[in-house]
Amino acid sequence: MLTLDQKVTVVCTDTDVTAPGKIIRIRPDGFDVALGDLIIKLYRHKPNVYVGNQSGMEFVVRT
Repeated sequence: MLTLDQKVTVVCTDTDVTAPGKIIRIRPDGFDVALGDLIIKLYRHKPNVYVGNQSGMEFVVRT
């Protein structure tokens, strides 16, 4: 179950870089995660897999 301020690992599939993020908003179709000043909107792709795009790159969070 997702909670506000939960720490998650965000993976950039384009560069294979991982970074810690924090959930700042939960929506019925996904959630928003903050990476410093950057906010990424992630949408449910499969059960426990959320995908989002920012600055032309794809980001994935597995819960």
